[in-house]
Amino acid sequence: MVTYYCPHCWTILDEKDQVCPKCGYVIKDYQDLSYEDMLLNALHHPVPERRIIAAQVLGILKSQRALIEFLKILESEEEDYFILRSILLAAANINHPNRIILLQKASQHPSALVRRLAVELLDQLSSGQAERDQD
Repeated sequence: MVTYYCPHCWTILDEKDQVCPKCGYVIKDYQDLSYEDMLLNALHHPVPERRIIAAQVLGILKSQRALIEFLKILESEEEDYFILRSILLAAANINHPNRIILLQKASQHPSALVRRLAVELLDQLSSGQAERDQD
Protein backbone atom coordinates (compact mmCIF):
# COMPACT_ATOMS: atom_id res chain seq x y z
CA MET A 1 0.00 0.00 0.00
CA VAL A 2 1.31 3.45 -0.94
CA THR A 3 1.54 6.14 1.72
CA TYR A 4 0.92 9.71 0.61
CA TYR A 5 2.40 12.67 2.46
CA CYS A 6 1.82 16.39 2.33
CA PRO A 7 5.04 17.77 0.79
CA HIS A 8 4.83 20.77 3.09
CA CYS A 9 4.17 19.36 6.59
CA TRP A 10 4.58 15.59 5.94
CA THR A 11 1.16 14.68 7.32
CA ILE A 12 -0.15 11.37 5.95
CA LEU A 13 -2.82 12.02 3.34
CA ASP A 14 -5.52 10.06 1.60
CA GLU A 15 -4.60 9.65 -2.06
CA LYS A 16 -7.67 11.71 -3.06
CA ASP A 17 -6.78 14.73 -0.90
CA GLN A 18 -6.14 17.83 -2.94
CA VAL A 19 -5.48 20.05 0.07
CA CYS A 20 -3.66 19.02 3.23
CA PRO A 21 -6.18 18.85 6.08
CA LYS A 22 -3.49 19.88 8.58
CA CYS A 23 -1.63 22.80 6.95
CA GLY A 24 -3.86 23.71 3.98
CA TYR A 25 -1.13 23.17 1.37
CA VAL A 26 -2.56 22.73 -2.13
CA ILE A 27 -1.01 19.45 -3.23
CA LYS A 28 -0.96 20.25 -6.96
CA ASP A 29 1.23 23.29 -6.20
CA TYR A 30 4.06 20.91 -5.43
CA GLN A 31 4.54 20.10 -9.11
CA ASP A 32 5.31 23.79 -9.75
CA LEU A 33 8.33 23.75 -7.44
CA SER A 34 11.82 23.59 -8.86
CA TYR A 35 13.71 20.33 -8.53
CA GLU A 36 16.01 21.97 -6.00
CA ASP A 37 13.02 23.11 -3.91
CA MET A 38 11.57 19.60 -3.98
CA LEU A 39 14.89 18.21 -2.75
CA LEU A 40 15.11 20.86 -0.02
CA ASN A 41 11.62 19.86 1.15
CA ALA A 42 12.61 16.20 1.07
CA LEU A 43 15.33 16.88 3.66
CA HIS A 44 12.47 16.84 6.19
CA HIS A 45 10.68 13.75 4.88
CA PRO A 46 9.64 11.25 7.58
CA VAL A 47 11.35 8.37 5.75
CA PRO A 48 15.10 8.61 6.53
CA GLU A 49 16.21 7.11 3.21
CA ARG A 50 14.43 9.91 1.34
CA ARG A 51 16.27 12.48 3.41
CA ILE A 52 19.61 10.80 2.73
CA ILE A 53 19.00 10.68 -1.02
CA ALA A 54 17.88 14.32 -1.06
CA ALA A 55 21.08 15.38 0.74
CA GLN A 56 23.23 13.35 -1.63
CA VAL A 57 21.61 14.82 -4.73
CA LEU A 58 21.82 18.37 -3.35
CA GLY A 59 25.54 17.79 -2.86
CA ILE A 60 25.93 16.51 -6.40
CA LEU A 61 24.04 19.57 -7.66
CA LYS A 62 26.28 21.75 -5.46
CA SER A 63 23.21 23.51 -4.09
CA GLN A 64 24.36 26.48 -2.03
CA ARG A 65 20.81 26.86 -0.69
CA ALA A 66 21.12 23.38 0.80
CA LEU A 67 23.87 24.56 3.15
CA ILE A 68 21.30 26.62 5.08
CA GLU A 69 19.02 23.61 5.51
CA PHE A 70 21.94 21.33 6.31
CA LEU A 71 22.99 23.68 9.12
CA LYS A 72 19.45 23.77 10.52
CA ILE A 73 19.35 19.97 10.57
CA LEU A 74 22.81 19.76 12.13
CA GLU A 75 21.76 22.19 14.87
CA SER A 76 18.45 20.39 15.45
CA GLU A 77 18.05 17.33 17.60
CA GLU A 78 18.65 15.02 14.65
CA GLU A 79 20.33 11.87 15.94
CA ASP A 80 20.40 9.66 12.85
CA TYR A 81 24.09 9.34 12.03
CA PHE A 82 23.43 8.29 8.44
CA ILE A 83 21.38 11.42 7.74
CA LEU A 84 24.02 13.63 9.37
CA ARG A 85 26.76 11.78 7.48
CA SER A 86 25.04 12.35 4.14
CA ILE A 87 24.63 16.03 4.99
CA LEU A 88 28.30 16.46 5.87
CA LEU A 89 29.49 14.64 2.76
CA ALA A 90 27.14 16.68 0.58
CA ALA A 91 28.20 19.95 2.24
CA ALA A 92 31.87 19.16 1.63
CA ASN A 93 31.05 18.85 -2.07
CA ILE A 94 29.52 22.36 -2.28
CA ASN A 95 32.22 24.92 -3.00
CA HIS A 96 31.07 27.77 -0.77
CA PRO A 97 32.63 29.29 2.38
CA ASN A 98 29.57 28.26 4.42
CA ARG A 99 30.56 24.62 4.04
CA ILE A 100 33.59 25.29 6.25
CA ILE A 101 31.39 26.94 8.88
CA LEU A 102 29.02 23.96 8.79
CA LEU A 103 31.86 21.46 9.11
CA GLN A 104 33.44 23.43 11.94
CA LYS A 105 30.12 23.38 13.81
CA ALA A 106 29.82 19.66 13.11
CA SER A 107 33.28 19.15 14.63
CA GLN A 108 31.66 20.21 17.95
CA HIS A 109 28.62 17.91 17.58
CA PRO A 110 27.61 15.69 20.53
CA SER A 111 28.13 12.55 18.43
CA ALA A 112 31.73 11.36 18.27
CA LEU A 113 31.10 9.84 14.83
CA VAL A 114 29.83 13.15 13.46
CA ARG A 115 32.74 15.04 15.03
CA ARG A 116 35.27 12.61 13.56
CA LEU A 117 33.80 12.81 10.07
CA ALA A 118 33.67 16.61 10.21
CA VAL A 119 37.34 16.80 11.19
CA GLU A 120 38.30 14.36 8.42
CA LEU A 121 36.41 16.41 5.84
CA LEU A 122 37.94 19.67 7.07
CA ASP A 123 41.40 18.07 6.83
CA GLN A 124 40.67 16.87 3.28
CA LEU A 125 39.44 20.29 2.23
CA SER A 126 42.42 22.09 3.76
CA SER A 127 44.95 19.68 2.21
CA GLY A 128 43.21 20.07 -1.14
CA GLN A 129 43.49 23.85 -0.84
CA ALA A 130 47.18 23.56 0.08
CA GLU A 131 47.77 21.46 -3.05
CA ARG A 132 45.97 24.03 -5.23
CA ASP A 133 47.99 26.86 -3.66
CA GLN A 134 51.25 25.09 -4.59
CA ASP A 135 50.24 24.80 -8.26
